Amino acid sequence: MPLNSSCKIVLTVWLMVFVSTAFLSADDVAPRAEYPGGFTRPPSQGKDYNTWADAEGPDVGVIKTDPTRLPSRVDNSSRREYPPVYKQRWGACGQFASVASIFTYEMNVLNGVAADTDAHRFPAHFSWNMMNRAENKGSEAYHGWEVAKRIGIPTAQSYGGVRLDKIGMWPDGYHIWREAMEYRVSGYRYSPANSVAQLNEARGWLYDRNRESKDGEVCGGIFALDGRMGELKKVTFTIPEGQYGAGKDLWTRWGPSGYGHGITCVGYDDQIGYDVNGDGKITNDLDLNGDGRVTLADWEKGAYIVVNSWGPKWSGDGKIYLLYSAMIDPTWKRGNYLGRAEVKRYIPRHTVRVKMSCNDRTNLRMRFGVSGTATATSPEHELAPEAFNGWPLFGRANAGHVPLAGPGEEGPIEVGIDISELIEKLSSNQGKKQGKVFVRLATKEKSSTTGVLHECALRSYDERGRFLGESTLEVANGSFGEKALELSGSLNQEGS
Repeated sequence: MPLNSSCKIVLTVWLMVFVSTAFLSADDVAPRAEYPGGFTRPPSQGKDYNTWADAEGPDVGVIKTDPTRLPSRVDNSSRREYPPVYKQRWGACGQFASVASIFTYEMNVLNGVAADTDAHRFPAHFSWNMMNRAENKGSEAYHGWEVAKRIGIPTAQSYGGVRLDKIGMWPDGYHIWREAMEYRVSGYRYSPANSVAQLNEARGWLYDRNRESKDGEVCGGIFALDGRMGELKKVTFTIPEGQYGAGKDLWTRWGPSGYGHGITCVGYDDQIGYDVNGDGKITNDLDLNGDGRVTLADWEKGAYIVVNSWGPKWSGDGKIYLLYSAMIDPTWKRGNYLGRAEVKRYIPRHTVRVKMSCNDRTNLRMRFGVSGTATATSPEHELAPEAFNGWPLFGRANAGHVPLAGPGEEGPIEVGIDISELIEKLSSNQGKKQGKVFVRLATKEKSSTTGVLHECALRSYDERGRFLGESTLEVANGSFGEKALELSGSLNQEGS
């Protein structure tokens, strides 16, 4: 695809010298993948959960970055694939960064389209309402990426916009859930940025994902950041007249107090700087913190380009610079890491269309099973969709003790659930998956939750996503609660 001018910078001899002296360090800490805390992946998955396992791109630290090949400035927000600067609604900053910004950009890069329409933008509130307890609560970037891995994200066009007017709502319409299945995250990773080598790896990701293009066309990735936003006036400065970047705002470090806030790192500029210690110079070779050595923590020159979700007029254009050295903050460990995601297109082959109601979606328990034998009385394989089982993946960050549709919405909604991985476990007979399917709807033990199943149907699609057919399971009395509802029916669907 065509490159923006920001990605076509020719390195001068002067820049080569600058990079070689400023970005190389013989005793520097090498880049490595890291999970510094529960804000970087679901604690419920354990320490062996590799969030990058299904990604195709190189993991952190796999490819050694040559800093001399990198331009001095990259700004991916100027690319056509990047969406406009948003003004967030409620505490959904993590999803405005991870989904509305990063997921949108990455998916548009993959599809080769511009973010100039809601058909090519993705909503922050779809993933946010999955785990915000139906309240105005914050979320982590990984929440959105896990939703995108396990359910997918619908376009803003079908969802009704990038954000909604009411907290806690789940969409009504099979077509919305079916569309979401096609847009997925294949992997995500957090990595530190507190050494020069780690900085170089991050700059390489922002420039070309550390994969040099043979045809000269490059397109970088972007990062999720978590910043501390208290007392920002103490760390926000305007670059003085006469200096590079004059008139632009800059953060010298994270706020000294306050809450975390999800923001998006879209690029970097090695020439941006600020005289932090007030000695009249902007240096990267002086020991400013008095620890007896010169490290990235002492740098006054070089900054990330950050997009905030406080509107396009914030800081002039919705963006601000963040000094490289600001990422080294022993008082704010959450903010010293960069989160990246890889996306993919996916075609479900087998789904379930369900129309139902439930007065407490977190206490809902749903399970599907299949058997290769038409006369089976129990399933050989089972699947319990996370979203319809209280989101055990997210622990306390559940969907809220509200009706399935959302707060105050007692009526039924129609949803879609991907069961392709379950059906694919069965063998095919002349291109068709045959046997028996089982559906079980129940509620959390000892809860007073109740629900009603109105419709349940199996759908199949070909390898291009074209609809092949639907078979309906008979629902006589669809009520469930203290007593579970169990259905079964013949399975006769097109296979792979």
